[in-house]
Amino acid sequence: MTRCSGVVMALLVASAANANDAPPSDASILELGTLSHSQELFNGVKAQADAMMTSSLKEASQGQVITPERQEILDRMRTKMMAAFDEFYNADALQRMVVRVYQATYTQDEVDGLIAFYKTPAGQALVNKGPLLMQNMMDEMRALMRPMVQRINQIKNDSEQELKALPAHK
Repeated sequence: MTRCSGVVMALLVASAANANDAPPSDASILELGTLSHSQELFNGVKAQADAMMTSSLKEASQGQVITPERQEILDRMRTKMMAAFDEFYNADALQRMVVRVYQATYTQDEVDGLIAFYKTPAGQALVNKGPLLMQNMMDEMRALMRPMVQRINQIKNDSEQELKALPAHK
């Protein structure tokens, strides 16, 4: 072993011995959540749940006459459903869950590295442009899938025509 190789090996062993493989602290996980704007993500989920409930209620009452009494019941049901959502999907419960999951997944060194990254302009760009990235990705996916959907619809229509052309069985 050359002298240089020995020095490199000693440095690698020393750095491995100094690595912090302990689970991350609650405080470091909370700091990471702040830097990555995780609360905004959770708030978005609540807004999506509310929109889904409203849409589902609208679909369920499709074709029915919505009297003021019926609307009052539907509004009360939506309010109760959102209250149930808030009961289980609240900041304290989410914070405890995130801490448990991060502690089971990452080491303190890894969380420290993520914190350092999210403090950089590139890290903040990742956080701030995430919604735009997702929207652009969805737009591209829709464009990519459009010909496939058209093809599947054509196959379905052709198959339906073949089925209609079969003689009726008694």
